[in-house]
Amino acid sequence: MLKRIIWLFGSLLVGAFDWFRAGIGRLFGQQQSSTCVVLAYHSVLPSERANFARQMDDLLRHAKPVRADLKKLPEDNARYAAVTFDDGLENIIENALPELNRKKIPATLFIVTDVLGTRPAWEYFGGDDPSQHRVMSEQQLRGLPSDYLIIGSHSATHPVLPDTDDDHLGEELVGSRRKLEAMLNRQVSLFSFPYGYFNKRVVESCREAGYDRVFTALPVLAFTQSDEFVTGRVGVTPNDWPLEFRLKILGAYRWLPFAFSLKRKALAVLRGRSDATLGLKAS
Repeated sequence: MLKRIIWLFGSLLVGAFDWFRAGIGRLFGQQQSSTCVVLAYHSVLPSERANFARQMDDLLRHAKPVRADLKKLPEDNARYAAVTFDDGLENIIENALPELNRKKIPATLFIVTDVLGTRPAWEYFGGDDPSQHRVMSEQQLRGLPSDYLIIGSHSATHPVLPDTDDDHLGEELVGSRRKLEAMLNRQVSLFSFPYGYFNKRVVESCREAGYDRVFTALPVLAFTQSDEFVTGRVGVTPNDWPLEFRLKILGAYRWLPFAFSLKRKALAVLRGRSDATLGLKAS
């Protein structure tokens, strides 16, 4: 809770700075560039559906929804947001997709291919225990609408990718993609890192595997370059405080990677080594 409050306070300062800078820019006739954030959900329980619906209403009030496979932001000085879900949990079908369909908000589901129809058994680092939820079945995945839903890979077994050897890494990246494409008879071009962990070797392996874009758990602004391959996301839950969620949509949590980098460097100095693994702990 304390960490959450500290993050909120820091993001309030960033949001206030953005508001002040935008005001000064308007005063001098300067136009603001378009911005986008990608939201990363995992689970939406029945008790959280109303909260999720309110968040989507808030998103529509403060941003324009876009697909996560967008190549380039429109140059209209607007604020955009993309919605994604990791793990492919069954409760997303039941509680999130009806709200997205009703509000005409596109979304991306990142699927762990080898656990379809089961309960996840992968390790988790705090937060909600994924083993308490069921992953959607292959039949359910096949039956999802394709008009507003994009399917991406979240690996085959949800490992910590930087810790896997090259052969295993290839199966997690290429194998999972091929399974999804054969299952759905459509191209799969997006990938999100399990736990948010990645390093340079993993990123290059994703390029070689043929993905068009990969997604992290670092809450930086998205689609800032036309050839962007590595895209950040901000983690959200249906139980985020309204102000917390609003600041995430506004991109005010983008200061966190800088803080994490400073922390890693400080720890590396204390331990006398460098840390080559990047990312955030996420399920």
